[in-house]
Amino acid sequence: MNLLQESLYWITSGLLVPCIVFLLFMLVQCLLAIGQYLANKGNEAGAIETLEQWVSSSELTQDSLPKSIDKLASYACLKKILASRDFALNRLFVSQYESGIEKHLSRFSFFAKLGPITGLVGTLIPMGPALKGLADGNIQALAGQMQIAFTTTVIGLIVGAIGLTLYQKHKRQAFKELAIIDFILEQQEVACEK
Repeated sequence: MNLLQESLYWITSGLLVPCIVFLLFMLVQCLLAIGQYLANKGNEAGAIETLEQWVSSSELTQDSLPKSIDKLASYACLKKILASRDFALNRLFVSQYESGIEKHLSRFSFFAKLGPITGLVGTLIPMGPALKGLADGNIQALAGQMQIAFTTTVIGLIVGAIGLTLYQKHKRQAFKELAIIDFILEQQEVACEK
C-alpha cells in the first residue's frame, strides 16, 4: 500500500511543473488575444457599420461590396454569396462560414474551461507537500507550497475570465455578421421569386 501511495505522490508531484507551464502558456495566449482584439476593435466596429449601411442602401451585388469590410470574417462568404445565385450553394457557403466561426470561438472556449481547471489542479498538487510541511512543523515549506497553490488558482481564474469575455465578444460579432448574411440570402430569394 505504501508503494502505491508513493507512486501516486510522485506522479502528481511530477504534474506540477507541466501544469504551471501550461497555465503560463495560456496566460500569454490570452494576453496576445486581448491585444489582437483591442487592435481590431475599432476596425471591426466601423466595418460592421459600413456593411449595415451598404445592406440597407445597395442593390446587393458583388461589385458594390465595400472594400473597407475586407477585415471581417464574413467578407469571403459575402463575396461568394453575391457571386452565386444558387441558393443551395449559398447555404453551403454559410455553413462553411459558421464552421470557421465555431473553430475560432473554440479557442476562447478552451481558455474559459481549461484555465480554471488547470488552476485547480495547480492548487491541489502542492497541498499535499504543504500539509506534510505543516505536520512536520516546517512553516517555510508550508508557506512556499501555499504560495504556489494560490498563484496557480489566480492565474487559472484570470485565464478563464479572459477566455469567457473574449468568447462572448467574438460570438456577438459573429452573430451580427451572420444576421446580415441571412438578410442578404433572404433578399436574393425574394428577388428571384419576382
